[in-house]
Amino acid sequence: MYRQLKKLFIFIFIMINFQTFSFSENVNEIELDGMSLNDSLLNFTSKNEIKKNVLQYFEDERDYYIVFYNKNLTQYDDFEIYLKTNDNEYKVKGINAGLYPKNLKECLDIMETITKDISSSLAITFSDDSGKHNVYKNSFINGKTARLNGGYINIDCMFFDNKDKKKYPSLVDNLAVMLKSDEIEQWFESGYK
Repeated sequence: MYRQLKKLFIFIFIMINFQTFSFSENVNEIELDGMSLNDSLLNFTSKNEIKKNVLQYFEDERDYYIVFYNKNLTQYDDFEIYLKTNDNEYKVKGINAGLYPKNLKECLDIMETITKDISSSLAITFSDDSGKHNVYKNSFINGKTARLNGGYINIDCMFFDNKDKKKYPSLVDNLAVMLKSDEIEQWFESGYK
């Protein structure tokens, strides 16, 4: 009996420690309003428009920069598109698709619908990553995340607390659906350097 339990324990130990994770989808295969990661933004707009719509979030040059885009969108109001600095092909490394619901309840309802649609069509499971915002200390993020091959998809409902809105008047309540490559996630974790 002891030998059988020992063999079972060793088998379970090996299975847990050497398990490889497979993902049902590659993040590059998902489209938001016809755009996917690693598409060239030049397929959607011109170099002139890209340069004209760079969002000035940073005072100095970083490894990546962000471009505002709102042309020909049918499902979302606008995109923030993450591009690698000095990439002459303008390959999309992240897409933050925005919607602007009227109130938190509407935002949560839309988030639930989007989550269910994505989960059922791609056979992926989202985990809850709701919690206090790390910058806007009085605000709470209602969020869901799914890990995919090559990146992540996040769906966040962000309605800011009035104290944070008073301190940061440019804050806008929103629902965001974000596709991000592993490299953008690493850039976030590096402090946007």
